[in-house]
Amino acid sequence: MRNRLKELRALNAFAKKQSVGMQRKLMLYWVSMILVVFAAVVLLLSIAGAFSRDDEQLHEVMELHLSNTGDTLASQLDHLTAQSLNLSKELSREIEGALVQEGISLQEVNDDPERLLKLQEVMYPLISTTLQTANCNGAYAILDATTNTGLEGADHSRSGIHLRYSNLSASSPVTPTVVYFRGIPDIARQKDLELHNRWNLEFDTDQIPGCRELMDAPLSRPADRYFWSRRIDLKDTWESAMLLCVPIVGSDGTVYGVCGIELSALYFQFSYPTLEGKFGSAVTVLAPVQDSRLLLPDGLVGSVNGTYLDGQETLAIHQGRYYNEYDTGAGRYIGLHQTIPISRGKPEDNVWAVAILIPQESYAAYTAGVQQTWIIAALGLLLVLLALSFFLSRRFVRPITDSLKRFQQAEGPEQGMSSGISELDELAEFLNARARNQRLEQGELPPNIAELFDQFVERKDLLTEAERNILRYYIDGHEIAEIPDLAFISMSTVRKHNRSIYEKLGVASRDELMLYIDLLRRCGRLQELF
Repeated sequence: MRNRLKELRALNAFAKKQSVGMQRKLMLYWVSMILVVFAAVVLLLSIAGAFSRDDEQLHEVMELHLSNTGDTLASQLDHLTAQSLNLSKELSREIEGALVQEGISLQEVNDDPERLLKLQEVMYPLISTTLQTANCNGAYAILDATTNTGLEGADHSRSGIHLRYSNLSASSPVTPTVVYFRGIPDIARQKDLELHNRWNLEFDTDQIPGCRELMDAPLSRPADRYFWSRRIDLKDTWESAMLLCVPIVGSDGTVYGVCGIELSALYFQFSYPTLEGKFGSAVTVLAPVQDSRLLLPDGLVGSVNGTYLDGQETLAIHQGRYYNEYDTGAGRYIGLHQTIPISRGKPEDNVWAVAILIPQESYAAYTAGVQQTWIIAALGLLLVLLALSFFLSRRFVRPITDSLKRFQQAEGPEQGMSSGISELDELAEFLNARARNQRLEQGELPPNIAELFDQFVERKDLLTEAERNILRYYIDGHEIAEIPDLAFISMSTVRKHNRSIYEKLGVASRDELMLYIDLLRRCGRLQELF
């Protein structure tokens, strides 16, 4: 009995030490190789910049957009400057001619409404022509004179004319409707012009930073000093605008006043709409740059459709490799900017820049979509490679397994069957030769373990129905202490059934019984006990 139990235990230990199948090992080899190659490809793509291509594309698109917009805006501002300089020249000639004809100086025009009216009648055609020919929404001229020097605030109140377009719209940024914003109303009646609903007789020069200084500075010609004002709120209106201020200089160097054009925030929005692209809505900005900050409240902002930019933010600039980040504290934008010269003769002025801005959220949403596409494509490729590895490993192993099955069906390789695989045929021949030698040397076969199984299974017919139920509980993995509750019997009855089961099945203990059950389960013969 001990020898038989030892043989069964040895057989059980052998079954537990069975190695992994050939197909599974080959599959693991293919999977490992695919994962290594896949990781290497991802690393090479990362080094080559495939995953940073979005930043490069964004840089190229924004650089091109900035270049085109910068050229367009610079050209527009240059033309406006040239037209304003020409306006200054023509106004200087007309004003000087009118003063010479009267035999007076400009200072003598103060407190003389009639002479101021004559000067403005001379100025009006030139201002009107400039407005209608320039790419702007307003033109003006301010004389260094006032109607009444005795009024409060007369030191910063100056007579002049300011013509503006009204009814600006996106479909037609400039309409032929001209309104009279500043000036003597007699001219508006003469020219059949509508007074602006916030019309004033004179200009408040305190509302135009630098205007007073420009009138007081000694100059030989207008081109020596002119400037664009920061964005200012037009008095008594909800509108804001930038004004180009050019001095009106007489032949003797006398500064008669200031003239120029108006570029309103609304006009700028209509002139520079947002550019919709795959990275988001790009906004055009013209603003001063100071201490690595983009001062939007002092500049002009194009259309902001598709963004949350309101044009009142101060943006901190953070330089980047492909693009800059512009931080408001509450929001962040990405983009590029380049400086643009728009003033002359005022070194204390800020440096101006044109910028293209895109909300960072828009770009982040785009890159997230691209990354998701990359991930899906990579997972799809990986699944295809894994399926291919399974197919190749199965195709490689299948001829071997088919040959082994044929040998088994033929009750061993000694039937002379060929597998078609030379190595497998050589192994079969070697085993046949070894088995023949063992039989010749020993003269008998080793103990037949299968016979022990057959005897054990045959003895199960000796068990009663109650004993078979107890055996089933053991097969299901239950311990002896659990059986009374499961079978609704006492522990003494269980022990009595155990002794009967051991005796009928020919085993000495529960361990030996469980060993038989375990081996039968491994051999696929456990159902024979039922």
